Amino acid sequence: MSNNTNDGKLSQIGLQDYLSIGYLFLLILGVVYESIYYKFLGINILEYSSVLDVLISPIAVMTGNLILGLAVIFSMLMAYFMVKITPKYYKWLSKKPKYQSGKNKLKLEKAQTKIKAKDAVITMIAFYVFSVFIGLGIGSGYKTNKRVETNNYKITHKLIFEDGLTQDIKMLGKNSLYVFYVLKDDKEVIISPIEGNIKMIKKIKKENN
Repeated sequence: MSNNTNDGKLSQIGLQDYLSIGYLFLLILGVVYESIYYKFLGINILEYSSVLDVLISPIAVMTGNLILGLAVIFSMLMAYFMVKITPKYYKWLSKKPKYQSGKNKLKLEKAQTKIKAKDAVITMIAFYVFSVFIGLGIGSGYKTNKRVETNNYKITHKLIFEDGLTQDIKMLGKNSLYVFYVLKDDKEVIISPIEGNIKMIKKIKKENN
């Protein structure tokens, strides 16, 4: 009777639950990533972020870097597969005659023991994703700051302000409230509010850089 209850409890933890936990983890990483990146530019990004910006930070980070996004999605799916699917596969495999005795049985038992240590598997994957986020934050922040200091960057956007003023800029970042940028041959990072200030942000085509 107790086994059925335990099985029932385990079955209640589905993909949606793992995705929710995973997103909470990514939310923390998204905030940490942006804090590190903007820290290199001398900005405390949390002072310039809304609640919405914080909530969508992991999505913004992953959509801004395709490789990172694919790596995170792959890691989460791998964690789900290892914890939920693999044990069922080993249980089915143990019913096969050739896995009920001898070396095959020992190999299967070892594999099952490793899979039962699911906390270790999830911790390993979480550490991998954490390392990718932190490494990318440090690398991107340092690289961007170095380019600003040496004026080694190209103009990427045109800002059109409400008063008609236009500026060609190198955009360093943007959220729902502010745009972070530098002007050509200028090392000072400028923070401009969007609402009531900026009318339009136009991306400049690469061939015009």
